[in-house]
Amino acid sequence: MFWTSLHAYTLIPQFIVYAALAFIISRALKNKDIEKRLLPLKICTILLLLLEAAKQIMGVVTGYTTYWIPLHFCSLFLFIHPFACFYKGKHRDKFILLAGVVSTCLFLFMAVYPNVVYSDDAIRSMWNYLTGRGGSFFELHTVLFHGIGTFTFFLFIFQGLAKFDTKKDVPLVILTYGLYCLIVGPLAQIIDTNFNNFVRSNAPFLENIRLGIIDSLGAVLGQTVYVLIISVGTVLVPLLAYFVLHGLTALFGQSGEKQ
Repeated sequence: MFWTSLHAYTLIPQFIVYAALAFIISRALKNKDIEKRLLPLKICTILLLLLEAAKQIMGVVTGYTTYWIPLHFCSLFLFIHPFACFYKGKHRDKFILLAGVVSTCLFLFMAVYPNVVYSDDAIRSMWNYLTGRGGSFFELHTVLFHGIGTFTFFLFIFQGLAKFDTKKDVPLVILTYGLYCLIVGPLAQIIDTNFNNFVRSNAPFLENIRLGIIDSLGAVLGQTVYVLIISVGTVLVPLLAYFVLHGLTALFGQSGEKQ
């Protein structure tokens, strides 16, 4: 199931609020310099970093597992967004673009298949934790982290933060996510930790494909083919996200054109 009723009850209102808030912010900061226009994204990035720091500390206190290592797909927020916000060198526009692509990827997953990002059980656990009825801090982290990350997508769209040059941008996106796959794909197998679904898939239909390939080709070759399939998808989704970001920025943004 791509969506559950609990996802619908929680995410659709979020999307509406995020879009309205980002629109208001974009108008309030219109014609301001880039540092002022980046302020909302900076605040979101700092919140994401603080949430991750809290998760790492809680993990150490309660019993650390390799799953808490920030190498998941959405962990890229922790590496790319700080450069987009605080790096002021000549490649800043590239980091801003890549941050926009990461944010768009998350939005696409949240809009199409939120149940693969976090389950409705995670939502319940978050509320139980907040209301003192048990639950899990880690589920709270998951829901809040992805909520803040999704909001940044709307900031990119309505503020028109990214600048586009498709001939240069497409190779950059391919290289960035290709390197991610090259590093994280093998490491996930070595430490048997399911970063980015590289070890097994949280999506039942993809897991069935993985198991079918392994049955046909054997464990080692079958798993290798599966990792390659996930790697191709991990490059293609950001490419799709790039064009979605480009198109929506052109429609709703203020300065998304090449400059």
